[in-house]
Amino acid sequence: MSDASAGEGLFVRDLMTEDPVVVQPEVSVGRVLGLMQEAAIRHVPVVDEAGIVGVVNDTDLSFIHGMPGVFDRLSDRDVENLLEAPVGVVMKSRFLVKRDVVVIGADDLLEKAVDAMLAHRVRALPVVDEEQKLVGMLSAVDVLRWVSDEVLPIE
Repeated sequence: MSDASAGEGLFVRDLMTEDPVVVQPEVSVGRVLGLMQEAAIRHVPVVDEAGIVGVVNDTDLSFIHGMPGVFDRLSDRDVENLLEAPVGVVMKSRFLVKRDVVVIGADDLLEKAVDAMLAHRVRALPVVDEEQKLVGMLSAVDVLRWVSDEVLPIE
């Protein structure tokens, strides 16, 4: 395997998804679920006027569809309330303590991004430019797709 196929010199910007779908903390859980389904994505950065405040993902929202019979035990109004809840509330309730959002630079090496994902046990990272403005998302699936396309076809 050559150095290039091992990812040496490969930058985050080479694999990231540009212009990701983003939401504000006030957007409803139902709307975020709809956006995820429409765009076939699992991670959505949550931003406010100050920048990135978090990332909500399919695991954060899995309580809605991941518990068999959950809707059978809830009234129609309870289900509506759940879907109308602001995603910022759901996102923050998962992190009982406030902490910085882990981000990666577009010009960082892929190796640094993978190390960050492993160290922080996350499946995706918001990608920022020099001014810390969101410019993309890099997910573990993006990395695996590259591995499948570029590394595994060993001749």
